[in-house]
Amino acid sequence: MKSGSDIPGKVLKAGRKTYDVVLADQTIVPCTMRGKLAVGDDDYDAVRVGDNVTITYVSEQEGGTIDSILPRTSKLSRTIESRAYQEHIIAVNITQLLILLSTKNPTFKSGLLDRYLVIAEKNQIRPLICINKIDLVGAEHFQIYKDYYEKLDYPVIFTSAKTGEGVDALAALFNNATTALVGYSGVGKSSLIKAIRPGLDIKIGDISEHTQRGRHTTTAAQLFPLDKDSFVIDTPGIRELGFWGVYKKDLQEFFVDFRRYAEECQFADCSHINEPGCAVKMAVESEEIFPERYENYLMIYESLKSAAYEYRINRTQKPRRKSSQ
Repeated sequence: MKSGSDIPGKVLKAGRKTYDVVLADQTIVPCTMRGKLAVGDDDYDAVRVGDNVTITYVSEQEGGTIDSILPRTSKLSRTIESRAYQEHIIAVNITQLLILLSTKNPTFKSGLLDRYLVIAEKNQIRPLICINKIDLVGAEHFQIYKDYYEKLDYPVIFTSAKTGEGVDALAALFNNATTALVGYSGVGKSSLIKAIRPGLDIKIGDISEHTQRGRHTTTAAQLFPLDKDSFVIDTPGIRELGFWGVYKKDLQEFFVDFRRYAEECQFADCSHINEPGCAVKMAVESEEIFPERYENYLMIYESLKSAAYEYRINRTQKPRRKSSQ
């Protein structure tokens, strides 16, 4: 490969000082960053996995330098509570979020599913739901989730990396997209990617007999090219998922099944928790809204902070003004 500048590429892996960048011809070039990159936004002061960049290629021995970061279309972030509520960007330029859960080892948790759905809705990333290890527990035990979430236009697919069930259907969803895989360690993210592309160098972990949770095999997000237009991002197994930029008053906006009922609530600012005349709670009682999902809403709500600006949960409620028609 000849030396040159302004060569477009995509960041596959980000280290402390070095970055693996894949070029259009699938060549992977180790790069360093040229000084502090400035594009008019403080969020761009560091290179992230998934960034589209331009590089200067020097040589096979010296690699290259990243000269610029192109505008980002999306990002996947989480909160670092131990660092005074700071944002940690996991990956960027994601087109869809594959939410991976397992039937057991570790146990299926619908609460985790709904937390990831909030993140997808918040960041306007298309969510896909995959329930893996269907060879351990029959699909019939999870059909109720498939039926409900697909009514919300969230695709749900059952898979088994061990038997191959659903792997082809899952692989088809990756075409012409950059897909981030999220879920607890041990649910089978890496195993599924290897089932789709056996040649990819991805670590596969096992389950701790003591905790029944996966041991961490992915320590940092990494992007893997499936072809020139399709990528998957394997993310670290996140035990505690902290929301970034989601506050109590905003949460209901990200539960898409609440929207049609919220318009009928007695109070315009109804939180759907303790207020009288709440159409959302009535829909839960009639099971038009999945009760388990509503319980997850309550748990997420309690875990969130109030908005950074003035907002009080117990302020005086104002009745919704009735139409004169």
